[in-house]
Formats: sequence, structure tokens, C-alpha cells
Amino acid sequence: MITPPPFALLEDLLGSRTDDPRLADLHRAHGLRPPPTFPDRDGWDGMGVTEQGWEMAYKATVRVPGRYPSPRVHGVGPVIGYVTKVYITESYPAPVRDGLTVTLPEPEARARALDSMIAEYGNVVHVLHRDEQGTFEVRYHEDGRFIWYLLTLNERAENDPELLRAATPDAREIPLWPSPDPDEPFPTALRALKAHQDASGLDGLDFEAFDRFEPEAIAAWTGKDNADREFRVFGTDGSGGRVAFWRVHEELPLEQQPVVLFGSEGYVGPVAKDLCDLLYLLAAGVGPFDAAMAYTSDEDIDDQVADLRPELARIAETHLQRREGRTPKAIVEDAENEYADVRDRVESLTR
Repeated sequence: MITPPPFALLEDLLGSRTDDPRLADLHRAHGLRPPPTFPDRDGWDGMGVTEQGWEMAYKATVRVPGRYPSPRVHGVGPVIGYVTKVYITESYPAPVRDGLTVTLPEPEARARALDSMIAEYGNVVHVLHRDEQGTFEVRYHEDGRFIWYLLTLNERAENDPELLRAATPDAREIPLWPSPDPDEPFPTALRALKAHQDASGLDGLDFEAFDRFEPEAIAAWTGKDNADREFRVFGTDGSGGRVAFWRVHEELPLEQQPVVLFGSEGYVGPVAKDLCDLLYLLAAGVGPFDAAMAYTSDEDIDDQVADLRPELARIAETHLQRREGRTPKAIVEDAENEYADVRDRVESLTR
């Protein structure tokens, strides 16, 4: 039988980064998926074992000196989060701070409290301990029934001057590109894709290839004229979103630049690390929208090699590269791990 982690360990992990090896060990020992990472700095997640009476909550951003804003690894990929809360419920069998247990009567908690308050829904909250790191409280229903112990990381206000001075996310260095050439050559593989689309269709794929780069599309999307220097739009999805190359590598041709999606409702995300991977993704029946949204949705991306449209894979093999064994999941994960910072970049362009 797996026993719950001691409270001292959970308390010690408060405020730790989600790439802390201790967290990975804890999750592994209790059959949980790995600690979360986040596509942007707004998300949060919570994990634990309900039957054992504990849960840890994670946030992408914590407003604590030295940890704000949340970093990406080497400036790219998903955002590293932090443990921000620890919940202990009535199933937890071990003592918590100062030997207290989940059977602590409300009157005794009131007597021990540094301060008390009435929270939402009439819950009674007693703060039992507070230091620079966190606040430890116990909460009861208004009739005195125990709800949980809660350990919360202390965070500063959103407008804290010290934090705002440090609030420059680590950013990729983008080459200074010239204005787009209206006669810029269209990649051969995309011309072949467009020809196949015109002749046979794309068999239900939520993607339409253009026959040339769409001018001023990203300038219109962002409201910034110079945004088109950095992106080249070559297709669309059924909702009107735009599929584009993101020019982040000065030394590489367009075909080897990452592919990203500008969604029709404001969503931005990576799709594939290059055009070759995009073609293999399309060959497996996965469109740009599903790929870009996979990281933040509950939809699973296939981890098996799919060959539903072998003619699209042949376009990749003929004009770019043969990549046997590439699964949709691997393509999406590689794009997310390397180019998730496109969201930060586009946000900076729209300010």
C-alpha cells in the first residue's frame, strides 16, 4: 500500500519549480502524471491523490521576488510553474504542522489562530501560522465541520513595483528581417501540396493551402505593420485562422522554419517544427488547429504512426526529407517544446 507523503515534505515543496526532481519523484511514487508545464503564463493545474487526502496546486506564474515572471527553459518551450498551494483533507492519516490532525475541533483551532475570518459560503478560516514563505490555515463549515488545511505561498500584489521592474520574460532573439518581397519564391513542397489539393482535395482535413504567401495578414491580425517581416502566411483553417512560417532562424530557409497558427479567435500556438513535419502531420489526418490546441485541450494526439494520406507524406519525401516513424504526438510535442514562446512573441507585437 502506498502511503501519503509526510506533511513536512509537502510543506518543503511549497514554492518549488515544477522541474524540481523531488516533485518528479513524488508524482512517480504516487502514480501521477509528471508535474505540469504551461503553454503560457496564465495557466494553473492541481494534482494529488484524493483517497490519501492531499493535493498540490500549481500555477504558471507566482508573484514572488526571484521567481517572477515564470521562466521558460533556455528561453523557449513551455513555461515552468511553481507549487502554490497544498491541500490536506479529512482522508489524510498523518499529522500536519505542529502535530495537528484533521480531527482538530473548530474551537481549538480558533484558540490557536493568529487571526480568523468568515470566507465565501460562510466558511470559517483560522490562520494558524504565517512566515515569509507561506500561510497555513484551517477551514471549517459554519456548523464546525472540518473542510481542509491549506498551505498557501505568499505572493505580492500584481502592481508591486519591485516585481514589475523584473517582469521581462526571457525572450528569443529574433533576426531583423527586411520587409517581405512581394515576389518571394513559394516553397516547392507547398506548390506540390496546393496542386494535390486542387486535383484531389485534402480529404476532410481542416486546412487549405494557398498558392502564394498572403500579404499583410499578420499585420492585420496584430495591428502592427512590421509583424509581416517575421511571419509568412501560406494557408488557413476552416475557421479563418492563418497558418504561417515563423522566421526565427536566420541561417535556415523558410521550409525549415517552425509552422505556427494564428487562430481566428485570438489563439496562437506552434504546429510543427518545420514544413516537413507539417506534411507528415497532415498525412496523419491532424490539422493545424488540432495540433496548436493539443497542449491546452483534453484531446489526445495519436502516438502511433498514421498513414491515412500517404500522398502527403510522399510530397514531404520528394521535396524535403523522409522521416519514417514520426508520430503526430511527437511532432506536436517537439513543436511545443521548442516554439511555445511564439505566444510571448505575438503578445509583445500586439502591445
